[in-house]
Amino acid sequence: MKYLFAICTMVFLFGTVSAQTYDSIPPYQKDSTLPKFLLLREDSSWFNTAQIPKRTPVVITFFNPSCEHCEHEATILSKQMSKLKNVYFIWATYEGSFAEINEFAKKYHLSDYKNIHFFKDVNFLIPSFYRLRMTPYMAAYNKHGKLVKTWDAGASPEELVEMFK
Repeated sequence: MKYLFAICTMVFLFGTVSAQTYDSIPPYQKDSTLPKFLLLREDSSWFNTAQIPKRTPVVITFFNPSCEHCEHEATILSKQMSKLKNVYFIWATYEGSFAEINEFAKKYHLSDYKNIHFFKDVNFLIPSFYRLRMTPYMAAYNKHGKLVKTWDAGASPEELVEMFK
């Protein structure tokens, strides 16, 4: 009888411990509104998404300054920026120093545009929110702050131009 009680107790305890489940649905798929992120600026001040001008489309790009795919995305995007002046671009990374981020922005001429902003995601909020697996990861929001589309490996600049005409 003691043996049966011990087995039942162990089954109950193991069942309780393993009852915690992983939510497989990323947060961005549960709420399509622009998330509220807190990102670090180079001057050590904080940026939050509430500071984005109202009624402005937004593209969030999570990148790594040493990623070849990110470099390619920056190269092709910079060639279309004259057609994307009305879009607020957030380029955020967890990797690298601000010196490396600035070097990346200058090398690909992204620092030439007032609508492109670079940040450090020191709290790793963007990767957690989107559950991204690779960079560059991009998420586009319309002027009402609603998610339009995400890309796991960068977006075609032409598609962005068409989306935000």
